[in-house]
Amino acid sequence: MKYINDIPILLIAITLMIYVPLRLIYRKRHFIKDQYIREITIILLIAYVETILYLTLYPSTPILTNNVSINLVPFKTINLYINFQGDTLLQIINLFGNVVVFVPIGIFALILMERVSFFTMILIGFGSTLFIEVMQLILSINEVIARSFDVDDLMLNTIGVLIGYLIGLVIKKLFPHNRH
Repeated sequence: MKYINDIPILLIAITLMIYVPLRLIYRKRHFIKDQYIREITIILLIAYVETILYLTLYPSTPILTNNVSINLVPFKTINLYINFQGDTLLQIINLFGNVVVFVPIGIFALILMERVSFFTMILIGFGSTLFIEVMQLILSINEVIARSFDVDDLMLNTIGVLIGYLIGLVIKKLFPHNRH
């Protein structure tokens, strides 16, 4: 898991060096003022998305196998980790990590979208996770990375997005502000 320590700081920095000046020019030309929380959120979202894509689509091991793993049985992998008698850290990373890592999407969506329903959040969570799982499958089939397609990841990641949505709703209730 050393690759987690190699978060793509340079890629994020280059992206932001391009995005921020372009966004400032856009804001100036369109007379946009006083949306600083939104702008900061967009910058954080860019860094977050690049990090998630790096952690999920970048090869985590130099060893590639011809074996592509696909799990379409709900709760199969979850039960495997719950009943696993080995390294507890592995269980925590795979179960809680799949939830926690997607919590920010729910929070970002609430900040950036005027109105977002619970159903919309389910679609956002499922859609973003499905994109990652399908990309992992395609890259694994083409022997670029050694990952798996797992329906349990879809469920855990979507739950993470929904938790982020609920946290965002609580934050909005605790700290209401006028958008206009």
